[in-house]
Amino acid sequence: MSLVSILITSYQRSHLLKWNLYSLLHQDIPFPFEVIVLNDGLPDDTENLCRQFNRTLNLKYVFTGQRNQPEKMIYRVPGFALNIGARLSQGDVLIISCAEMFHLNETIRFLTVPVRINSKLLATSVGMDDQDGSFLKYVNQHKGNFDQTAYNHNLPKLNTRLPFLMAINRDEFFNIGGYDEDFTGLAFDDNDLVDRLVNNGCELCMTQAQTVHLYHPRYDTGKDQVDDYIYNKNLYQQRKGKVIRNQGKPWGKILTG
Repeated sequence: MSLVSILITSYQRSHLLKWNLYSLLHQDIPFPFEVIVLNDGLPDDTENLCRQFNRTLNLKYVFTGQRNQPEKMIYRVPGFALNIGARLSQGDVLIISCAEMFHLNETIRFLTVPVRINSKLLATSVGMDDQDGSFLKYVNQHKGNFDQTAYNHNLPKLNTRLPFLMAINRDEFFNIGGYDEDFTGLAFDDNDLVDRLVNNGCELCMTQAQTVHLYHPRYDTGKDQVDDYIYNKNLYQQRKGKVIRNQGKPWGKILTG
């Protein structure tokens, strides 16, 4: 059976990545898989953390943040790192994730099965958003041991129409040219990817996979006035309907510039 490739981006989030990997480790995944962690920030303790899971999660660590310096961090959307991970991957199913996802159940199995049955499905999860940090506090206090019957949660829903945790057929991802690498600012890159997949014949499919988006500082306040946000928003509006992207570009490559 072909591999499933779990792609996890991290940008100065090793303190959250450890719970992603911990909760991933406790799943029963009944098929071959690989985990590719893409560190798009700085060389830090992310690599040492990944070494702890090398064998148990068949994990490969990839540093993609060559553009960054400690005194000058250059933010970019996670799509660049995910494109690199997709190029390096060997799976017929790509599961797109990020460091701050905590898996509540057998998410990888639930997400993979529908895509293996129908390559046009985009299998997504039921998600909660830890906006106040209460769930992260619980996880830290209990060392990652989550008891769904004991934890009284009332967290907001996460918009899992976006690929916080989503399974996509490899060929479908490559057929549209992956994430559009002209998106460099804040937001709309995920919306663009999913819209293009749907316009190319794919369909969203909700599964029983359950996840929590762990707390980290948000950038919602005043974002409509941020140049990077406005740039991505305008690009998203301008390119609606154009499915194939990154044509004539070496997309999915580790670049230093």
